[in-house]
Amino acid sequence: MTVTARLLTLLALLAAGAAGLVFFRCEGQPPEVVLEGPIWLGREARDVTFSARDPGSGLRHLEVTLETAAGERTLLDTRAESGWLLGTAVSDRPSWTVQISSQGLPDGDGTLRVRATDWSWVGPFAGNTTEASVPVRIDTNPPRIRIESGLTYVKRAGAAAVSYRLDGPTALDGVRVGDHFFRGFPVSETRDRHIAVFAVPRDASSTPEIRVVATDLADNAATRGWATQFQDRTFAEVAVRLPERFFSEKVPELAADLGIEASDVVAAFRAINEGVRASNEAKIAEITRGASEPRRFVGAFLQMRNSKVTSRFAEERSYRYRGQEISRAVHYGYDLAATSHAPVEASNAGRVLFAEKLGI
Repeated sequence: MTVTARLLTLLALLAAGAAGLVFFRCEGQPPEVVLEGPIWLGREARDVTFSARDPGSGLRHLEVTLETAAGERTLLDTRAESGWLLGTAVSDRPSWTVQISSQGLPDGDGTLRVRATDWSWVGPFAGNTTEASVPVRIDTNPPRIRIESGLTYVKRAGAAAVSYRLDGPTALDGVRVGDHFFRGFPVSETRDRHIAVFAVPRDASSTPEIRVVATDLADNAATRGWATQFQDRTFAEVAVRLPERFFSEKVPELAADLGIEASDVVAAFRAINEGVRASNEAKIAEITRGASEPRRFVGAFLQMRNSKVTSRFAEERSYRYRGQEISRAVHYGYDLAATSHAPVEASNAGRVLFAEKLGI
């Protein structure tokens, strides 16, 4: 091959390589940006996470701004130091987080914008750009609670209700009794009037703190008390005498179902009656914690037909065997007795939350 031919071949290869590079670097796929909103901003600063990536030529510039009536505030402005030829991305990470604060900003509407530019040569050389924006609502005022109920009598291990009004939408509202929270639900077409049914735990203090609480969409919180009259009371103590047959037949059966060693039937019963019972109660509380909206029940709850109450809520039970007390437990149920194989019907309208075996 002559020198001229070699030179022409080399030039052809260089031209082909250049054409390939230009074709590759002139890709027209813009960066991918995902930003979810709207965003509510209260008194506390809030972290906002979004995704920004460019699988083609890589990110060259990423900018995040907050626009409000007070002007524009830059929250993030990062550029790749170099990469015009081959492209060096700002970062390979798929997600980003910026913190926004209401400090120095008036309440009202704003806009959060994310602008991403890649290393593409289109434009020319300006790159592909993607912009995403979501509305921001700045609200630094806590919700206003107006309680409509008058003096409310509440009993230990009893329930009551309170009616209250709110001046706007909330993320969560209801009644807090000590460490326990009972969610409220809107009951008016305008959704400003709410009702919460709450209970006072059996083991509450003699002066339980009962307050309506509300947290709005911007995480501003408010709390308000009202006139409540706490009525203490004692609970029935019931001695349950366990027969020999219970230990020879029922305890081994329960222990086998629950995976409990039953060589000592009294110890097995104690483990079932105390440990398993406590875990059952915790499971029931977990299942029923996520009450759904809207309210599903209508009117009064109906007792099972042709049934008789055999034990009441919050009884203190002493379990006795051969004249000795072997275990104690609080009965957090309401027992009804009926004939064998009687149908068990729903006591009101609702939704089944759990249908499995649960302890005893």
